[in-house]
Amino acid sequence: MDVFEAIIKRRSVRSFSQEPISQELLTKLIDAARVGPSGANRQPLEYVVVTEADLCQQVFDCLKWAAYTTPRGTPAPGFTPTAYVAVCVNTELYLEGIYKYDVGAAIQTMLLLGVASGLGSTWLKSINVPKLSEIMGIPEGVELDSIVAFGQPAEEPILVDLEPGQEGLEVIKYWRDDDDQQFVPKRHISHILHWQKYGA
Repeated sequence: MDVFEAIIKRRSVRSFSQEPISQELLTKLIDAARVGPSGANRQPLEYVVVTEADLCQQVFDCLKWAAYTTPRGTPAPGFTPTAYVAVCVNTELYLEGIYKYDVGAAIQTMLLLGVASGLGSTWLKSINVPKLSEIMGIPEGVELDSIVAFGQPAEEPILVDLEPGQEGLEVIKYWRDDDDQQFVPKRHISHILHWQKYGA
């Protein structure tokens, strides 16, 4: 799978089979994120990986999933993620405001490598930070930013390319049909690509 194919295939997955993910592959995801771009090369990001079943359940209980399709968008029992990566920021190293770009770059790197490695994933920001920090033993001076859930996908969300005339907040909401198939609309390229000047 080439990079563009991985980008097009990547969707947020919310149903996972329960095969474990190897420590080798999870380490590879973190290593790929580690060498990504970082503002002023401060490299403030650190990671906590959770794979033990009881801890995974505790993490799961601190997450909110798929606002547009709640509760159907929440992974059902037996189909929850088998690994979580907590993306943390070392406050002694970060640059205020700039570290958020590091977080985005690192997580996108992990998501794409995950797809290319056969994994499904979801990036979660609606999380119980105090409780998760306690569960994961995150110390003072390190702040939890995001959780990335990983697992072997048990669903394949479908990308929907919106038509040129389709625009607005209502048409961009993802949905599930009667068969519980997830659909994810994306704005048409004509709405977001401008040559030479905006609106051209």
